[in-house]
Amino acid sequence: MGFFNLYKPREYGYRYIYYDPKKEEKNEREKLRANANDESYQPKLRRGIFREMADKNKNKNFRVEQMRKSNLRLVIILFAMLAILYYILSN
Repeated sequence: MGFFNLYKPREYGYRYIYYDPKKEEKNEREKLRANANDESYQPKLRRGIFREMADKNKNKNFRVEQMRKSNLRLVIILFAMLAILYYILSN
């Protein structure tokens, strides 16, 4: 019976086109690892690399030096503002 047959629109079958460079790089690395049984494949991550990177980038006093420079800039700006304020109020 056509009386209870309701109209249903045809579904649109959209194919997603998405480029994921990280996924492609991962697939390439997996292919290299699968194909390279000898010493040609060298993984980029190894034990202790994060500590080496932290030590290599800057010495351990880097943060202290940056804080010292920041404080010096703050004092210079404060003295400059006080000098301008004194000049304005003295006239």
